Amino acid sequence: MTGTANGADTSYDRPRLRPDVVLGPALRSGPKTVHHVKDARTGCYYRVGPREYFVMGLMDGSHTLDDIGRKYTDTYERRLGPAHWQQMFTMLGRYQLLDGHTDDAVLDKLRQAHESQQAARQGLLRRRWVILRPDRLCAALAARLAFAFHPAFLVPAFLLLAAVQVFVWTHLGTLSQEATHQRSWAITLPLSMTLLWGITVLHELAHGVTCRHFGGTVTEIGLSWRFPMLTPYCRTDDIMLFHRRRARVGTAFAGVFVSLLALVPVLAWWYLAGDGGIGRPPAAGLLLFGSGAAVINLLPVLRSDGYMMLTHALDIADLRRESYRFWRLRLRRRDPAARERLDAYPPRDARAYALYGVTSLLLLLLAYGGLMWVWFSTLRRWVGPVWAVVILAAETALVAAILSLAARGRDAERRTADA
Repeated sequence: MTGTANGADTSYDRPRLRPDVVLGPALRSGPKTVHHVKDARTGCYYRVGPREYFVMGLMDGSHTLDDIGRKYTDTYERRLGPAHWQQMFTMLGRYQLLDGHTDDAVLDKLRQAHESQQAARQGLLRRRWVILRPDRLCAALAARLAFAFHPAFLVPAFLLLAAVQVFVWTHLGTLSQEATHQRSWAITLPLSMTLLWGITVLHELAHGVTCRHFGGTVTEIGLSWRFPMLTPYCRTDDIMLFHRRRARVGTAFAGVFVSLLALVPVLAWWYLAGDGGIGRPPAAGLLLFGSGAAVINLLPVLRSDGYMMLTHALDIADLRRESYRFWRLRLRRRDPAARERLDAYPPRDARAYALYGVTSLLLLLLAYGGLMWVWFSTLRRWVGPVWAVVILAAETALVAAILSLAARGRDAERRTADA
């Protein structure tokens, strides 16, 4: 086929994206709307604007270029000229997204470049160790546990875990005393650690199974080091592709939900052990630690489950990073360029970024201040108040330097990615 249509080569007259290319929903990122695009073959995720997404969404093999052009004009009241088509097909060709117009060698290079980029993010302050590739396992579990996503299961399950939490927080003193006054540490400590790791495995699998239930893939389960914390993780990047907000929030919450639900039999164990029973201390410890860990996980100031739940509930991508950028502009608002960029934020987004930034800062300062007071109270008994202040000041300076170094590294990564 020769000639042109709307200025584009008619060999693309009925363009179709490859079957393994998936388009995600609209999310806010700063003052802009973005859509994530996944190429399952290379593992790459790309971001496009709403207009590119609109055109790509019509590339299903049944629409001609003229059809797409007319629908675009009807929606945006603008005509797609030759330059626009050229730009669109250049982008699609660069990433090999069109069916029938791919080069296997280029796809392999894209995959290798993506893997190299992931490897380059490993460092002293951030590293991941993959333990399991669980996609098939999560798919099998999602099929067998389909009933667990039905309200008939979820409603009583929520009531049960709520009842357990009411008990834990109203019996905090009793549980703390039992957990810290153990007579058989050689038995109870290994048992408690084993059960905690078991609950952690269930937590991460819950993320994966829920992601699989909603149609995503699960690429990794492993350990993640993000200074200063070593935590397990389950990689469910496809959460960005779920068009239903409930699916995204549910996938993020699934780990905490299962962790809390696992405490129901622990409470039964605590009750059946009886006063003074050898099972009471480890059960009390599990109830305390599991409940406390759930609260920490749900705090949106940490990049954990609560943070992911909040970002997806707000339909915002990169909430923390964009809040940081927003506040940098706010602090420079006397600069006309900064003021112009601030004016581009919709009021709803501006309020979300401003509130998240202030709340996060206050909570982090409160937590750090509490930690410093506890540490100071301990140090002054060992070395006196003056040296305690000196040590804490040195620690604070060291932490600030490490965090500054990490921030510069992230900025360098983003500049490389944008280039």
